[in-house]
Amino acid sequence: MENRRFLSILSEQKILLVIIALGVFLAVRSPYFLTYYNIVNIFSFISIEGVIVIGMTLLIILGEIDLSVGATMALSCIVAIMMQRWGVLAGVLSGLVCGMGVGLVNGFLVTKFRLSSIPVTLGMMVFLNGLVLALTNGQSVKGDNAAFMKIAQPVAFSISGSVIIFVLLIVIFQIVLRRTVFGRNIYAVGGNITASKFFGINVNRIRVICFVITGFFAGLAGVLLASKINVASARLGVNSALLVITAVLLGGVSLSGGEGSIYKAFQGLLLIGVLNNAMVLLQLSSFIQDMTRGAVLIIILIVDAMYVTRAKFR
Repeated sequence: MENRRFLSILSEQKILLVIIALGVFLAVRSPYFLTYYNIVNIFSFISIEGVIVIGMTLLIILGEIDLSVGATMALSCIVAIMMQRWGVLAGVLSGLVCGMGVGLVNGFLVTKFRLSSIPVTLGMMVFLNGLVLALTNGQSVKGDNAAFMKIAQPVAFSISGSVIIFVLLIVIFQIVLRRTVFGRNIYAVGGNITASKFFGINVNRIRVICFVITGFFAGLAGVLLASKINVASARLGVNSALLVITAVLLGGVSLSGGEGSIYKAFQGLLLIGVLNNAMVLLQLSSFIQDMTRGAVLIIILIVDAMYVTRAKFR
């Protein structure tokens, strides 16, 4: 009994254990790894795209996915920079509304026309990439509002506003997902959409809301990015969807839907942050880093497919 319980805990916390093992290895290899500023740097690296992970977690638990989040972040970043000349509030709200609008369109197309979320959001990604190029004319866009730049800047002890916002949202939405009717409905729809309809759950409304929430977080990521770098271009967000989806799947959220948590997705994101930091500290070339990220995603998908197959034959 004790052995079974130990193995269960080991399985539940495997990502955390991998992070610890990787941390011990890096602490031996590099004296810089365990310094305060490097730890803050890791959280700063994952915080902006990390807010998108929250929305993507909800969607994947629901059985959906959004491939347009990177392009949405880029568009919101550019819009926020363009609108900040009319004030901080104008810049923030315009970026958020832009993201929510994209999410609403994605949700409407998926539910109204009964389309798969993969081709819909892939098409949206291509459309938004073209829109970003049209808005910027292929050039970088730079902001000049000093107050706007303070949003994502360090607040205290070198911890940036983006990190504080990210951590607060992780806590809030973990509670929402686990302790509210809305959260339970997400699990129900992702687990069995037909049974959810019989139980009176408005399935399409839940799906649209989750797409809007994901769009909101992509918009928020764009606003935070605009505040952090104050420069935007069409190249922003190219690999963001890959990073976000990898983090969510790495955290044990299955593509088949119906299971997972914000906390586990955060662990997956943290592992990616530590892994990226490790590759930089070990001075690995950029193409080796890209190959490593791709290999990690492939391994995750294989493990997920094996888990789904095994679950079907239990």
